[in-house]
Amino acid sequence: MKKSDITYLAGCAFSAAVSIFYCCAIFFGIKVPRYYPTLHEWKWVNEKGIPSQAWYGMQGFAYITGGIVAIAVYIACRRAGSKEIELKGGTIKGAALATLSVILAAMGYILFHEFHRWGTI
Repeated sequence: MKKSDITYLAGCAFSAAVSIFYCCAIFFGIKVPRYYPTLHEWKWVNEKGIPSQAWYGMQGFAYITGGIVAIAVYIACRRAGSKEIELKGGTIKGAALATLSVILAAMGYILFHEFHRWGTI
């Protein structure tokens, strides 16, 4: 497999994994650091009555775990794939469509969660 093919697959895995892990942070209520702009502090707890932003922590969680998945895919493809293996056009399109499907599903879930949370649905 060519290095560009491996990089492409790792990029697809990264994009999909970031979307999935961001949704996991929301769905499972994973504790992430929260920023309190009025206090100029970061805390692990959600203090009631004080505005805070968990978005930064969820993004960090999603990008770090997505990076771990991408590195794992990259290493697995380098070890498993010989130089003679070439990705076919259908495989590349399939990976792109699968990645886009995961991203769109994650965006749909995030929109539903936020609109439901703020009472607009």
